[in-house]
Amino acid sequence: MTKDIPIEIFTTVWWIGLLFSVITITVILVSLNGKSNQVKSYSSYIFALLFSLMYVITNVITIKNNTWNLLENLPFQICYISLIIGIIVLINKKKWMFEWMVFIASLAGGYAIITPVLTIGNSPWFYFEFYFLHAGIVFIPLYLHIIHNMRCRFNSWWKSLLRIQIPILFLLIFNSCTGANYMFLMKKPIVNHIFLIGEWPFYVIIINLIVAGHVYLINKFIISN
Repeated sequence: MTKDIPIEIFTTVWWIGLLFSVITITVILVSLNGKSNQVKSYSSYIFALLFSLMYVITNVITIKNNTWNLLENLPFQICYISLIIGIIVLINKKKWMFEWMVFIASLAGGYAIITPVLTIGNSPWFYFEFYFLHAGIVFIPLYLHIIHNMRCRFNSWWKSLLRIQIPILFLLIFNSCTGANYMFLMKKPIVNHIFLIGEWPFYVIIINLIVAGHVYLINKFIISN
């Protein structure tokens, strides 16, 4: 199994990843704002294709390196689940998928960028893929909101919280049966994180409650604006 590799906060690599994510998101959103509907429509397909290619290329590389395995490389981490939903919503613009990206994906991607840990490799490609993926799932809801004027429905925040329980319950069973650690439900990631409190299963329960609080605050921010 691949050893998890944390990126220490405030190191040069951490700053490069953070600045790359923020600057790239900002530049793309500014450049697309005010463009024609045709350009906006084409851009959705281009972004969906780029994210799909990144996922496929990463899996091809792990297969060629003989490091691909069922316990680590299935798209069962919350950020990969969100990436797949993000690719689909770029095309179909489904409301519940957009709401997932706003309340769940942006939160997961943002915290991953702040407290990064590489889980599938540490070559330059995997560093790039990590930030491309997580910046991407933060970018998609901002892009759909700012460029395509999509909005969350009233009380959609708690429905998104209910939806995330589905993969959690499934992966608790899957992890228990296989020894995997998808979504870090069986073992804490090796990062210093203020919200990783206690040992299993208490840190899982606490994180779930903290996520609920964050999602509620995001909802309050949306309502206030």
